[in-house]
Amino acid sequence: MSQSLIKRGFQQAKQLLIIQFVLLIAIASFGLIKNFQVTVALLSGEMAVFLANLYFVFKVFAKSGAQANKQVVKAFYLGETVKIVISVGLLIVAFMLLPGTELFVLVGYIAALLMQWLTPVIVKTH
Repeated sequence: MSQSLIKRGFQQAKQLLIIQFVLLIAIASFGLIKNFQVTVALLSGEMAVFLANLYFVFKVFAKSGAQANKQVVKAFYLGETVKIVISVGLLIVAFMLLPGTELFVLVGYIAALLMQWLTPVIVKTH
């Protein structure tokens, strides 16, 4: 893969992460209609996805070039595995620290997953 393609892919991934972050903050702010704890719960669920995605993007794009082909594949699989562990770990922490708001944590998590899937469809990146 050429360096320009890799650089463009990394720039697009960063752009999507920024857009996702802004949308997730907007969604979490709707929790203020009920109370601040709901906002924190929504944000906690959303960050379980966003922070895992952030790690994944930087892990995968750390290696590039034809010489690093096997390293890229290894980084992809390792990045995806760690991404899942980060998400599960952050959800467990959120459930432990925010008792009584588990439903809002899950709503935030699902909203973030939907943003992850829909942002590339909605926002033209090429």
